[in-house]
Amino acid sequence: MTLIQDAAQALHQDWQTKAPFENIAQGFGVTSAEQAYDVQAALQKLHLPSRGAIVGRKIALASKVMQQMIGFDQPISGAIFASDVMQSPANVPADAFGRLGVECELAVELKADVAPQPKAFTAASVDGLIATVRPAFELIEDRKADYATLDPLTLITDNAWCGGVVLGPELRGWNSLDLADITSVLTHSGQDDEAANTGAADPLGSLAWVLNHFGLRGVTLQRGEMIITGSAVRTRFPERGDRLRYDVAGACVEMQVV
Repeated sequence: MTLIQDAAQALHQDWQTKAPFENIAQGFGVTSAEQAYDVQAALQKLHLPSRGAIVGRKIALASKVMQQMIGFDQPISGAIFASDVMQSPANVPADAFGRLGVECELAVELKADVAPQPKAFTAASVDGLIATVRPAFELIEDRKADYATLDPLTLITDNAWCGGVVLGPELRGWNSLDLADITSVLTHSGQDDEAANTGAADPLGSLAWVLNHFGLRGVTLQRGEMIITGSAVRTRFPERGDRLRYDVAGACVEMQVV
């Protein structure tokens, strides 16, 4: 087996057993982001039998606040699998995760296939590709990682820790809103409400980044795929019994940890 396949097999086993996260990239000879994404692609194939087809993509570290939290200065992508998508209000089982993290995002549905393009997408050129926009929670599975020593290449290989998505309802009149400037609020039981702004994650710029990233890798994204565009606030780590609600422009996504 190649180093790519060996690394993917090791990550897949760790995912299945919820083993504590380890920085494995260097140990398997993964020294570049390109190699790390090759491992990620191999890992995604191993996930398919148990997690279903790929139905969306994610961007991690879209905002400065998240990049500062991890200590990495560029975004990262990953895949969303069919069995990991939940509708709001959702009950999220705590024991399905080694450690559950929750992030507050906008989810954008593609209204057409997006093949690799000769010209890069920008925030100003992606409007026509959007079918719907929804508030969403991303469910992070970090397997108790130590953020102080986190290796970004290993984060890439491990599908950017995407453990699932909770989708809220469509934002009414989303196409008349400035998606980069919407006041939003996270309510987390037992804690003070946190005010945020969707612009912190630059949702249209993030969508463009995702499309460009997969275009460079020769991947055509499919009509109906859901792209979650990055967290406007720092990751929360709720415990069993906690309730979370993220309000955006009259729509909200809700979940409880059970």
